[in-house]
Amino acid sequence: MEIAALWINSDLGTMHEYIETRDAPRDRWKLSHWDEYASTLTEDPPPGVTATIDNRLGAAVSLADQTRATLRRLLN
Repeated sequence: MEIAALWINSDLGTMHEYIETRDAPRDRWKLSHWDEYASTLTEDPPPGVTATIDNRLGAAVSLADQTRATLRRLLN
């Protein structure tokens, strides 16, 4: 069995909108302390990432299509 590390790339605006829309209780602190929370995030993938998926609003390829293509590539 092989392990693949995927990096889901996003931006703060997209993340904020998604978290607001999700409206999960676990996100209340993040939204109330957005600047503090955002300062803990990194835009750079860690070493060893197998594939990157672009989850920003307006990404050139849809999240679903990127995910399918990545899974196809990893499973072949």
